[in-house]
Amino acid sequence: MANIDFDTTPLMGPSDTIETSVEFATTFGEDLTLKRALSALQRGPARFYRDNVIACDGDVAEYMFFVVSGVVRSCKVFESGSRNVVAFYLPGDLLGWSDLKHSLSIEAATDTALLFLKRNALLSLATQNSRVASYLLSATTNQLERAHEHVILKSKAARCRVATFFTELWVRLGQPKYLEVPMSYQDIADYLGLTIETLSRSITDLERSGLISRVSGRKLLLQNRFALGRIMN
Repeated sequence: MANIDFDTTPLMGPSDTIETSVEFATTFGEDLTLKRALSALQRGPARFYRDNVIACDGDVAEYMFFVVSGVVRSCKVFESGSRNVVAFYLPGDLLGWSDLKHSLSIEAATDTALLFLKRNALLSLATQNSRVASYLLSATTNQLERAHEHVILKSKAARCRVATFFTELWVRLGQPKYLEVPMSYQDIADYLGLTIETLSRSITDLERSGLISRVSGRKLLLQNRFALGRIMN
């Protein structure tokens, strides 16, 4: 795991961030006793610049991670140099608790702020508090559903993969007027199992079809979500 000094880790700059910031304690309502218990087992937030490694493949999973802001990716880099991005985690997501050892590398896909949650302490608290237990169950269910959908998605045509990715990201970000894609296109290509050239062609194809429009940079407008939905299915 990266060596983190929770008091001196520098603040990240304004670029490559998701402006949304989520507080872990607010997830559990107004129970002050529970909030105090949760505060006692968390450290941070620790801040990582884009492409910094948070935990390495094979590290002991001593901590779970709660995404406060930014985007985190889990990935596997093979000896050939190729990379498979397995998942993206957005503000409010919990990761790193289902395995005793990390089977993937955990990295900052953008400038990111994370809370480190002591794994054993949080699991112990879950045995005593049904709200925490329900939260962990929900986090696990969501992660398994996304993993299942990801496997199915990679069997579909490139245009369908790209349309699905942008639409689902738009939903996860709260359905904003404009979709500001926070991660790099190389990250997206590695997640969808496409080359960067195929990803670029698919985006251009969606633009020419009038389904999306590029406002600026990675800022997109999903113009025809009904038609996008038909492509997804």
